[in-house]
Amino acid sequence: MCHTSCFVTGMPDGTNSTAATNLIAGTVTKYVVLGLNISLGAVLMPFTVRHLGQTEYGLWMLVASMTTYFQLLDLGYGNGVVRHLIEADRRGDRGEVNRIASTFVCVYAGIAVVAGAVIVAMVLVAVPRFPHLSPSQLRLAQALLAILGARVAIGFPLTVFGAVTNARQGFARNNLVASASVLLNALSTYAVLEAGGGLLTLVSTTTAVNIAAYAGYAWNAYRVMPELRIRPAYFSASQWREVTSFSLYLFVINVAAQISFNIDSVVVGAVLGPAAVAVYTVALRLGQYQRRLCDQFSVMLFPIAMAFGADGDRAGLRRTLVEGNRIGMTMVTGASVVLIGFSEPLILKWMGPAFAGSVLPFNVLAIAGVILVSQGASHNVLIATGHHRMVTGIWVGEAIVNLGLSLVLVRAIGLPGVAIGTLVPLVFGHLVVMQAAACRAVALPVPRCVIETVRPAAVAAAVAAACGMAIRWTWPPASAAAVLVESVLVGAIYGGSLATIGFDAVTRAAYVGQFRQACRAALAKWKRLSRRSTKTIDPAGSLSSSVTVP
Repeated sequence: MCHTSCFVTGMPDGTNSTAATNLIAGTVTKYVVLGLNISLGAVLMPFTVRHLGQTEYGLWMLVASMTTYFQLLDLGYGNGVVRHLIEADRRGDRGEVNRIASTFVCVYAGIAVVAGAVIVAMVLVAVPRFPHLSPSQLRLAQALLAILGARVAIGFPLTVFGAVTNARQGFARNNLVASASVLLNALSTYAVLEAGGGLLTLVSTTTAVNIAAYAGYAWNAYRVMPELRIRPAYFSASQWREVTSFSLYLFVINVAAQISFNIDSVVVGAVLGPAAVAVYTVALRLGQYQRRLCDQFSVMLFPIAMAFGADGDRAGLRRTLVEGNRIGMTMVTGASVVLIGFSEPLILKWMGPAFAGSVLPFNVLAIAGVILVSQGASHNVLIATGHHRMVTGIWVGEAIVNLGLSLVLVRAIGLPGVAIGTLVPLVFGHLVVMQAAACRAVALPVPRCVIETVRPAAVAAAVAAACGMAIRWTWPPASAAAVLVESVLVGAIYGGSLATIGFDAVTRAAYVGQFRQACRAALAKWKRLSRRSTKTIDPAGSLSSSVTVP
């Protein structure tokens, strides 16, 4: 009988080993992108504000916020296209792969036209009605919205190339393009502002960099799928209807998730006023950071689960469920032990005593984050096995109950009540219903799944929490630096406990072995690319180029 760690070690044919290697490479490079975004953003934000001034920077952020809602026009097609590409690819039907890709380049082009029309209307009608803008600021805001809107419209049809790459599990390739884009944006920002360029020049330059990145995603798609052909003549109305019938469920899930977490601020504002919104926003923001730092692995799991589902590989889905939830649980538990343990000094040192009311709501939201991240694989496995209607129902039900409970509890116990209104539906919906349904879908006993996914994190968390309390009692953190040092120490204790007594010997050896295999594969690929791009010198002393496109 195959132990659950087979997902990590791979089966004899090497298919699962390749999937695991792709997953590890994708997760690591995803964290590279995240780290670059956070670190460069933290450095460049004050630099940009100093050069542009608070007014122009605020105008930029205001205009940029108007474009964020255009992502809803995706209508859930992103993952829907990935799923159907995987199914066609696993069947070896190259014609259908090309029809799906071509169809959604056309569909997204239509969405781009709609987005463009809305942007034109916003430029001509909405922006001139902004209050407190001088004539020069008005013209600048219109130009900025036109530039940023063009980027949004251009990006829609080109997202299909990213979907193609992900369908073939080329996560690392896409993440490397994203990393290059982040770095080039940072360099462009520094160069433009140091040269005395203004806001319009800056936004034009960074937008050009972002549009150029789409060429990188297209190049990736043709590298992982050389047989890809995009032709308008391949448009298929039946493929459009088929993908839409699935993708609309994903769209509803996205909307329900947004409501579950973003409606809280509206509830707080309506009942307690804007000052309370500021306090609750700190808790929300920290909760978002917690989930974003820990859910990158779960995001990478979607194409893996879809591939197992397309193959009818119930054993592969079972491994995905256990290993995915276990890794998600270990990551989010470690982060949460640190964040909850140091939430009070962290928030007080970061935002000041006026935000002490953020501590308890954040701790409640952090527990909600643990549930969400730890059940990421359950979500993906249910969708892979055709239970997307059930998943949609769970999310919608949670959003409705969340709103109702928050409205009741905010009047009774204030901000903690709003956070509890978010937590309670997740306990029932995700932790109980969704996990049990996923286990049934892959014929896995629920108790076994819970034990295998929770035990390592629970053991390590108990040790780290006890040490954290002792550290805080012995050396109360009196500064932000002390909070950081002690948090890192507790995190290290959690990691050490997880590696030594949390994971059993078989799982620990499997993870170490797969990590080494992924490193060897990455190193071998890097060497191949290096050899291809090396220029050789012929005996006569002249340069003969051996450069080939990798």
